[in-house]
Amino acid sequence: MAKENFEKNDSEAPDYGQIFFAWKFPEFHPHQRGRGWYITGGIVAILLLIFSIFTADVLFGLIIILSTLIILLFQQSKNEVEFKITEDGILVNSKFYKYKAIKNFYIIYEPPEVKTLYFEPNNLFIPRIPIYLDSQNPVKIREVLKQYLDEDLEREEEPMSDAMSRTFKL
Repeated sequence: MAKENFEKNDSEAPDYGQIFFAWKFPEFHPHQRGRGWYITGGIVAILLLIFSIFTADVLFGLIIILSTLIILLFQQSKNEVEFKITEDGILVNSKFYKYKAIKNFYIIYEPPEVKTLYFEPNNLFIPRIPIYLDSQNPVKIREVLKQYLDEDLEREEEPMSDAMSRTFKL
C-alpha cells in the first residue's frame, strides 16, 4: 500500500493577513522549586493519601496520585507555544481564533511576576486563553488589539487559578 504524504507546503499555509506581533513562550511557566518544595509537596500528598485511606475514599486517593504525577510530568515539559496577532485574528500554535469568536481581551502586567495577555472566547466551552507576554511591549499590543476587540478594563487582577498556580509553583 502506498504511503501518502500529508505535509503541507509553505504555499498551502493559510493566510491570516498581516502579522502584527509574533513570539514564542514556554507552554508552562518554569518555576524555581527547591528541595523544600518537593519535600513539602510529598508530605502533603502522603497525608492526603492517608486521609483517603481512613475515610475509605478510593476516588480521592486516585485523584491525589494522578494530580501528583501530572504536576511532576508537566515540570518536565519543554514545549513552546508559538503565538501571532494578525489582522484576521490570533494564532496559538496551529489553532486560529477569529476576532469575532473572542469576546474581549485584558492585560495583567505586574512585572517581574505577572506579564500575561488574556483572551475571553465567546463560547462558554472554550477556556480563557492566557498568553505570556515575556519581553513584549504591552502598550503596543494593546493598541493593535483595541482596533479589533473590546478591552475588559474591569479586570485588574489575574484570575484566581493563575495566582494560586504561581503562588504554589504548580
